[in-house]
Amino acid sequence: MSNVRDAIGEIHNYGIDVKDREIYLHSAKDGGDDDPGVDYRMAINFVKNVRYLDNLNNNEIRINMQSIGGSWQAGMTIFDAISACKSYITIVAYGQAESMSGVILQAADKRLMSPSTHFMAHFGSTDCSGEYLNSQNWAALDKDNLDLMLNTFAAKCYKTGKFFKEKKYNISKTKSYIKRKMKDGDWYLSSGEAVYYGFADGISE
Repeated sequence: MSNVRDAIGEIHNYGIDVKDREIYLHSAKDGGDDDPGVDYRMAINFVKNVRYLDNLNNNEIRINMQSIGGSWQAGMTIFDAISACKSYITIVAYGQAESMSGVILQAADKRLMSPSTHFMAHFGSTDCSGEYLNSQNWAALDKDNLDLMLNTFAAKCYKTGKFFKEKKYNISKTKSYIKRKMKDGDWYLSSGEAVYYGFADGISE
């Protein structure tokens, strides 16, 4: 019974199941009612967990993700940590894979969505307030980040998306198509549509 309590404790307190090599990726507890989404707390906790499992051995790691999206910088911390893993990584998205959490999903070797989950891609939001030259520098960085996001989506979609294969689109045309869709605002897709376009590999049972 003690071992069971310890296992439940590590899952609920630290978001990791060492025995079954699973990580639970969601907002950190802060006592507030609002979901902070992807932030530095989620990112650093995830880096600790995934590095620990990856250093134990290189068997598959399953990441159970539920997130509304959030900070680009924190999200790319998670993305890079997944990309650096020697272990095979499967992410299962629950509820939604929106904005930054949709980008994180692309880092996995296998990208799954639960049946009721939706995918959403958009340009996101930014804040360039402050001293003029500094704000212009920030805007330039933000533009580069947008291009990186589009490249990340296109790299997966043109390889796995049935839609783009049927159109015989190369990666450049795939990127242009995704960008055009996002110019209409938030682009929402059901789990089946996300698989069809290549933002996910399948629907989890």
